[in-house]
Amino acid sequence: MEQITKGLYVDPPKFCSDIENLIKNTLKNLNRDGAVIGLSGGLDSAIAATLTIRSLSKEKVHLVNMPEKDSKKIHRIHAKRLAEYLGIPLVVKPINSTLRSLGTYKILPLRFVPGRNLRKKLVQFGRKKFLPKNGEGVLIQRLKPKANSWVAKGNAYAIAKHRIRMVTIYQYAEVRNLMVVGAANRTEWFTGTFSKWGVDHCADIMPIAHLYRSQLEQLAEYLEIPEYIRNKAADPDIMPTVDNKGDMLHSFKLADQILYGIEKNIDKSILIKEFGEKNVESLYTLWEYSKHMRDSPYHLN
Repeated sequence: MEQITKGLYVDPPKFCSDIENLIKNTLKNLNRDGAVIGLSGGLDSAIAATLTIRSLSKEKVHLVNMPEKDSKKIHRIHAKRLAEYLGIPLVVKPINSTLRSLGTYKILPLRFVPGRNLRKKLVQFGRKKFLPKNGEGVLIQRLKPKANSWVAKGNAYAIAKHRIRMVTIYQYAEVRNLMVVGAANRTEWFTGTFSKWGVDHCADIMPIAHLYRSQLEQLAEYLEIPEYIRNKAADPDIMPTVDNKGDMLHSFKLADQILYGIEKNIDKSILIKEFGEKNVESLYTLWEYSKHMRDSPYHLN
């Protein structure tokens, strides 16, 4: 559809200039001395870091990686390589001990299973055995879990990690009078594929939150983000088996087109005709079920 194609078009020089101005002005308005970004080794944080450096200079930017025991080694390697490429030291602050003290690793029985592959098989078994057999995908199920269910425990297990990362990076920032730069994107925002009150939700500024993931892929080429970052899957790296958000949404390109259509109030029947009923209904459901994540906390005016 022409309206959607045009709406998702990115003019990289203009988009980058607008974001860099936002970062620079926000730093000034917040009276901060610099900025800090949680560098995960993924595309979103790589773009946020690159644009922040272009806006503020290397001297004012800090990069922090916060691994835990389920983190894949490849992402830690990529975060380190990217920091070297950007010319900034990478601060590594593991969060294992905090998660252990909270009892996070005890929520699921994964701690009794040696090796990532076996833990992955256990999670897959749990999903097949305990997820309701109504055809709904895990992304929808996680937005309406039943108490003490496998899904509810999985939420608690995974989301705690990003919440501890949020606390960790804010403590780091406060001591140094830094602005926390987040790296959430619009696809995550509209599908609920972020951690409520986590590091991908809470920040002083979210400079790429207005851009869908497929738009960020366009920016990445312009910004010359290294290929080892650009070509990897969108891995949240918080739970075995969850290796690619794009696959869980069918594809980012498809999901973004549908989400843009929903956002612009294009009639559902038109979207179904263009993209298929199953795909459209799935994205509508995610949009509706995740609304509370965008609207809360609720309060009286």
